[in-house]
Amino acid sequence: MIWLGASMIVFASALVGMELANRLDRRTNLLRHVKVALETFDTEVAFAMMPLSQAFGQVSKQLPSPVKEFFSKVAVKLTEDEATAFEVWEEVLDSWKTNVDLEKKDIEILRQFGQTLGKQDIHGQRKQIQLTQSYLKHMEDTAVDAQKKYRSMYRSLGLLGGLLLVIMLL
Repeated sequence: MIWLGASMIVFASALVGMELANRLDRRTNLLRHVKVALETFDTEVAFAMMPLSQAFGQVSKQLPSPVKEFFSKVAVKLTEDEATAFEVWEEVLDSWKTNVDLEKKDIEILRQFGQTLGKQDIHGQRKQIQLTQSYLKHMEDTAVDAQKKYRSMYRSLGLLGGLLLVIMLL
């Protein structure tokens, strides 16, 4: 009976370590997807000259989850609500950020981008998109570095922490 409990403790702590490592992977992938989404959005706004709601709808069709849901919700709310693009972006971002593995800095970059939506001409909007992409690229590079540094450490510490706990309890 003791060995069953000990193995459950080790297994649970190893799972915690793996989840922490997986968060690093999900953040990196999410930053890449957001960056691609902004590239696509730039194309839709600049060359197709679509309204924001249609551009966000087109972007959402080309992305994987959870970025797809974010851009889709923005598109729907822009067509349904009387709110400004910034207000819609802010509202959707606030509800979306609790379901993703982005850090506060990442969310703040997206929030700052939302403040410029619909307030500039196409040329100004494209500059804002490119600026946001450069910030996201920097955050992605940081995330990749953290992923390289800490992924194996989290996995090892999860397993070793469980073993240490079992030894201390025996």
